[in-house]
Amino acid sequence: MQFIKKNHGIDLDLNNIDYADKKVLAYIGTGNTEGIFQLESGGMKNFMKEPKPQSLEDIIAGISLYRPGPMENIDHFVKRKKGLEAVQYPVDSLAPVLQNTYGIMVYEEQIMQVAQVMAGYSLGQADLLRRGISKKNAQLLESERASFIKRSMDQGYEEDVANKVYHYIEKFANYGFNRSHAFAYSVVAFQMAYLKANYPGPFYKALLQSAQHQTLKMKEYIHDAKKRGLTLCAPSINQSHYGFSLQTASEIRFGLSNIKGVRRDVIQGILQERRENGYYTSFEQFLYRLNASNSKWLKQENIKPLILVGAFDELHPNRHQLLVELEDKIQNILYSGGSLELLSMLQLKEREIKEYPLTERLAFEEEYLG
Repeated sequence: MQFIKKNHGIDLDLNNIDYADKKVLAYIGTGNTEGIFQLESGGMKNFMKEPKPQSLEDIIAGISLYRPGPMENIDHFVKRKKGLEAVQYPVDSLAPVLQNTYGIMVYEEQIMQVAQVMAGYSLGQADLLRRGISKKNAQLLESERASFIKRSMDQGYEEDVANKVYHYIEKFANYGFNRSHAFAYSVVAFQMAYLKANYPGPFYKALLQSAQHQTLKMKEYIHDAKKRGLTLCAPSINQSHYGFSLQTASEIRFGLSNIKGVRRDVIQGILQERRENGYYTSFEQFLYRLNASNSKWLKQENIKPLILVGAFDELHPNRHQLLVELEDKIQNILYSGGSLELLSMLQLKEREIKEYPLTERLAFEEEYLG
C-alpha cells in the first residue's frame, strides 16, 4: 500500500473496496489473471472467461468447482449460468439452498442446509454429517443413510426422492469444498485483481519480488507486465534498491538482490555507502568506496555479475572493457593503500576493447538475472 500512496497519492484500504466493482469483475473475465491467487492457472483463466463472473459469488463457485471431482459439473454450471441449460434441482424444496449455484451442490455448507430442509436435522446433527463428508468417512455416511431417508420420509418426501438426494450427497463427498475457505480465497483473489486492474505498477513490483527465485514465473510475469505497458529497467548501481522498486508509476527497476552471485552483505554495503555519501560517479570511485567500506568485498566475483547485467552502464557503457580491466583496477586500489593521490597515478592507460555483441550481453543477463 505504501507504493500506491507514494506513486498515486491514495491511502488504499483493501478492506473497504467494492467487491461488486464491475471493472474488476470484467477484468477477471478477460482471463488476464497471471499472478492472481487461485486464478492464474490456464484452466481457471479459461473458466473465468467462459461465464464471466458477475459477482464475488461466481468467483467463489469457480474456485470450488475447478478441482478434481467437481470439474465434471463445470460444463453444466457454465451452461446454466448462460441460460443454455435449464436449472434443475434434486427436489424443488432445495431451490433456496442451491439457487446461487444453479442447482449444483458445490459447498459442504449446502449439505448441512439440505439435511436441515429435507430431514429436519438440527444444526449440530447437520454438522456431524458435514464432518463425515469432509473426512470422506464412508462408514459414517452409510450409517447416516437410513436416518436421512427415514427422517426425510417423516417430513413428507417420497423414499425414492430421499434416496436420490442422499446418493447426491454421497457423490458430493468425493469432492465437496468448504464455502468459508472458498470465500476467503475469493476475497484475496478479488483484492489482487483490484490491485492489478487499478494499480499495475505497485502490483507487479510486489509480484516480481515474490517470484525472484522462480525463473519461469519471473519470465511469465515480466512478459505480462510488458503487455500491460510497464517498463522493466535494468539494475543500476545508482538507481536500484535492494529488491524491485518503482521508478515511476509505470517503470519497475530490478534490484541489486535480483542479481545472482552477489552476496547479500555486499549489496547492503553498496546501498549503505550510497545513502551516506551519495551516488557513485565513476567505476573507479565505486571500487575505491567499496574497498573503504570493507576491503573483503573488493573481489572480482562480487563485481563481475554487476558489470555483466549492466549495473554500471550509466558510468561506463562498455561492459566488456570493465570486465577485462577489473582485475588491474582492483590491484591499483589495493596498491594505493587508500590514497586517492596515489590511485590517480596508477590509472590504467586507455585502450580500446570492443563491447560484447548483443547476443552475449543478453546471455549474461539471462545467466545473472534469470
